[in-house]
Amino acid sequence: MTSVVTPAPPISPPRRSHRVRFALIALFSAGIVLSFVPRYLGFDASEARVGIRADVPFHYPVLAVHAITAGLALLLGPLQFSARLRRRAPRVHRVVGLVYVPAVLVAGLAGMVVAVLTTSGPIAATSFVLLDVYWLGTTIAGYRAARAHRFRSHERWMRRSFAGTFSAVTLRLWLGILIAVQLPLLGPLYHGSFGHLFSTAYVASSVLAWIPNVLVMELYLRRHRPGR
Repeated sequence: MTSVVTPAPPISPPRRSHRVRFALIALFSAGIVLSFVPRYLGFDASEARVGIRADVPFHYPVLAVHAITAGLALLLGPLQFSARLRRRAPRVHRVVGLVYVPAVLVAGLAGMVVAVLTTSGPIAATSFVLLDVYWLGTTIAGYRAARAHRFRSHERWMRRSFAGTFSAVTLRLWLGILIAVQLPLLGPLYHGSFGHLFSTAYVASSVLAWIPNVLVMELYLRRHRPGR
């Protein structure tokens, strides 16, 4: 009797690409948290990486609260989209969400205060306030959808929420890119002032950090509408 050996089905490209995206997002998120958040745990204003208003005593404490809670949200965010975790440990998924949502609420509200007090000018202030409004709004909508057992809607809103959370990563990526591409202009355009060059890059990054994230997420959600 001849036995027929059925070859193992190959891993489909969408599943493989999903795993790669998940791994990259998780690695970038963890990298940013480990690189930037620990310096704020001691609430030492000398460790701040942004300008602190000397005339506003609560500026740094609010910034530290924002950094710590946003870091927690960034660390937990990728776990929400692990299908394996949802399937095998739904209770853990719920606990992650119950920590993520308050972390975003605190980080978003503190972020609005930090945005208003920023020393980087009105464009950066406006951009960061709008980001916080988007971040808070999508997170609250996602939480309400979960409470109403509208889980498809919940997942879509939480993906939007994480697009805002991930701006902590894309802000640093864009800042590095914009500094690098402007370095040849340090002498002719900025007259040797790296501070001026950095400020220009930072203001542009404050916009690029989240608007492309939102647009990419909306395109993704449109391509993955229920029923398609």
